[in-house]
Amino acid sequence: MKRLLILTRFVKEYEPRRLVEEGRRKGFKVDLVKYGQVDIGVDGGKPVIDLGKGRRLSDYDLIVPRAASKKGSSMVGVKTVLLEEANKLGIKIVNGESFLKFPLLGKIEQGVMMAGVGLPTVDFVTFGSKLGWRKFMKTLQSAEGSELSYTSLRTAESSEPSFAKFPLIIKGRFGSHGRTVKLVKNKVELERVFGEYKEGSVLIQPKLRVKQWYRCIVVNGVYLGEMRHRQKDKYDGEMGRLFKFNKLKMDRLKETCVRASNLFECDYAGIDVVWDEDKADWAILEINRTAQFKYFEKRTGVNVAEKMISL
Repeated sequence: MKRLLILTRFVKEYEPRRLVEEGRRKGFKVDLVKYGQVDIGVDGGKPVIDLGKGRRLSDYDLIVPRAASKKGSSMVGVKTVLLEEANKLGIKIVNGESFLKFPLLGKIEQGVMMAGVGLPTVDFVTFGSKLGWRKFMKTLQSAEGSELSYTSLRTAESSEPSFAKFPLIIKGRFGSHGRTVKLVKNKVELERVFGEYKEGSVLIQPKLRVKQWYRCIVVNGVYLGEMRHRQKDKYDGEMGRLFKFNKLKMDRLKETCVRASNLFECDYAGIDVVWDEDKADWAILEINRTAQFKYFEKRTGVNVAEKMISL
């Protein structure tokens, strides 16, 4: 009998439970293992992976690694070791190539890589030190009114202006469910929010005129569909309009999502995309390799769990 291993930190979530259900329906013997249950070591010069209850990595035909972080703590190191050893054994891993090539793939890395290949994304600036923040704040304070003189911070090689006024969006390099996303409307708010982040872990972006965004899912290079969300009022979603897109624009959305998934070598990806009204084009907010799909399945009727374990 084929064996399926699901790695997670959230055993009670919808997604691991659905993967177990579909795995059994497909004839797998399924084991659900928490990252915290795994013991790792070296014995006699050889790596040792103990999954508990007598389970060994070599027992499995397919591994689905889910999120390895929660509430500010991370077990990405454990996840990486597990996947490296599984890869040596020739085990199929969903998103294995992607996780091994990009163990940490935050919004900063995603944005730079996508821009580098011409994928539509959202402009941003980030700083690796408090000095960068201070320079940014000084430039802001010297600007007239609430105007943000971002151009003065850019190098001669990158002289084109990006975004130049409030409101701004501040978000963490990592984070889910919008927990690290904040709308900043003036200098006072920016100064207050300033102290809530660590340098190198925060992005400043322009506030797009958006009333709707989409969670799109791609599995093995195939676009499974999209689920529309209305922008929350706390992000001034009322500033935008609701659109009904024609086939040309929806085809552009599909192509953009598949290209993004391929860029990061994903077998499975949830891609959050907005329609930027000012640019009249799609813009990718984020790619999530362990994206939740509970409401996507419920709204679209697509069996995402089955697709994931049928690679």
